[in-house]
Amino acid sequence: MKLAAFLALKDLARDRKIAALVITLLAFSYINLTFFPAFLNGLSDTFQSEIVDTATSHIIIQPSSDSNQLYLNFESSTRKKIDLIPGVVKSSSHIALSGTVFYKGKEIGIRIEGITPSEEQDVTTIHEKVLKGTYLNDEDNNEIIMGELIAGRKIEDLIGQQRGFGATREGLGGVDIGEKVKIRFSNGVEREYKIKAIAGSQGFSIVSQSVYITKEEAEDVLGLDDKASSILVRLNDRKEADRYKNLILELGIPNAQVQTWEEASTFAAGINQTFGIVTVITTMVGIIIVISTIGIVVFINTSRKKRIIGVLKAIGTQKNEIMMIFLFESLFFGIIGTLIGIAVVYLFVFVFTISPIVLPIGALKPILPVETAVSSVAIMIVSSIIAGYLPARMAAKQEILETIKTVE
Repeated sequence: MKLAAFLALKDLARDRKIAALVITLLAFSYINLTFFPAFLNGLSDTFQSEIVDTATSHIIIQPSSDSNQLYLNFESSTRKKIDLIPGVVKSSSHIALSGTVFYKGKEIGIRIEGITPSEEQDVTTIHEKVLKGTYLNDEDNNEIIMGELIAGRKIEDLIGQQRGFGATREGLGGVDIGEKVKIRFSNGVEREYKIKAIAGSQGFSIVSQSVYITKEEAEDVLGLDDKASSILVRLNDRKEADRYKNLILELGIPNAQVQTWEEASTFAAGINQTFGIVTVITTMVGIIIVISTIGIVVFINTSRKKRIIGVLKAIGTQKNEIMMIFLFESLFFGIIGTLIGIAVVYLFVFVFTISPIVLPIGALKPILPVETAVSSVAIMIVSSIIAGYLPARMAAKQEILETIKTVE
């Protein structure tokens, strides 16, 4: 084994240009196996984070469909129980409304969320989406936060500008902070509100398409007390959502449907499945490239060195030892190429983590899980050995006279 490894290294040292070319190709193969999935993971995480941070948090509790109720009862006592569970950061309650907003002869149907601003900051990132103005206080019952797609933009501001992703409507034509709008709620109540902030973000942002009022104001409009359309729960670890869902179910909240963020958002689940399929396909393509590259190179290498193989056989080298020489070459190709690939991939991940890729859907940071990196290393090494086996075996089976007659 030691002799075979030594001869393999000597052979690689003789053909440095060929070895460098193969190692470079294999390094790119490792990059193909890992960086594209890391890119997709980052893209998926961007979608998921937007949904979690602005719409569902990690767990969402709503009235069950079987109860035929619009609201959860005893909201405050339910939240106190949830907040006592270790690992829960905070919970907040929402009251969902709908209505029509009027401004200077224009009107738009809107979704409205009643929130408690001071509590909401620990559960969602709506407060971070404020583009103009300031976030609501708990007592701001006559003020609202309006999504930028509802507020719209003035015609003169749109001239000569390209529209970004999702900017498909002019909204109210450019409502600004400090101005007043009238809202007619679905129950017929009409009230005038002052715009305290314009909010929104890139991508599939529910914030850009919503109006936010205080929960106290929503209760007054609907005549509710200690009720909620939904309760959002923030956790220390998003991956533990299923476990905490079961803990919340054990509280026995009446007429409630408890869902994780993945269950509540079929869109997020669909994105994950789609990206998963794409990752599998790219991995298979990467494996084929690795096997083809090493197989072809080792085959050409053995064909060029028939006389050397013949000399080795003439001095008593066994077939399996000759085969091991070329298998070691394949293994060295795989190991060195993989190590270089790892260095390049993690350099890319580091750079793009510091300076995220800005896309129309949001900022993207590649995410490379350890298990993906390790499994890709295993794929590279195993593929290298498999690819080198057939040409190595063919080289070992060559007859002495046939190989010695060959002119290199």
